[in-house]
Formats: sequence, structure tokens, C-alpha cells
Amino acid sequence: MRRSVHRVAAGLAAALVTTLTATLPASPAAAGEPFQNPDKGLVFYSSYPTEVVGRQAAPDDVCRQVPADATWLLAWSGGFRSVPGYRTSDCSGPATELNSFHSWPEGYFLTYKADTPAS
Repeated sequence: MRRSVHRVAAGLAAALVTTLTATLPASPAAAGEPFQNPDKGLVFYSSYPTEVVGRQAAPDDVCRQVPADATWLLAWSGGFRSVPGYRTSDCSGPATELNSFHSWPEGYFLTYKADTPAS
């Protein structure tokens, strides 16, 4: 019985490795930084879930360009209360909260502001 359990476990592990290899293609090292856990600040990621394409250390209310390859972000530290994203180049018009654990198509948002915490 133990041998069959080990065979099944080995088969499942091989299938998992094959699946991950097929679904997470290798990206060039120069394309982005590797994922870090825990990370610091506001971090933008590409559709490759382990590739960092942009960072911001602290909120400052400045209109900034969303990295072109970014498809999601995570505020690890630094007091990022709100990160509204805009489809315009000057942070005007309707905004969508990006700091709410969702993703977007590459190039969908052009700019964002990292709002400073209320005093």
C-alpha cells in the first residue's frame, strides 16, 4: 500500500512540475526583478506573477505613469491608503481603485496617484 501511495505522490508531483513549467514561461532576467516576500512599498507586477515591473517607496499624491507591463499591484508597506488608476495621461477623469486585489489588462491604466494617509 505504501508503494502505491508513493507512486501516486510522485506522479502528482511530476504533473505539477510539468503544469507549472508550461504555464509560467521563463522571462528574460533583464525584464524585471524577481518577486520578494515580504517586499517594500508599492510594487507593480506584470502578468508573469513573479516579475516586478515598478516600485514606489512612499505615497506622495503625484500623478505617475503606470509601468507599461503592469497588470496588478500590491502595497506591501509605506502607508498606501488609496491608489486610484486613470485611463488618461494626466490623472484626470474617472478613477478606479487599484489597491484592491484585482488585475487589469496590460496598458489599460496609464497613470495613478498614491494618496498619502489622512492626518
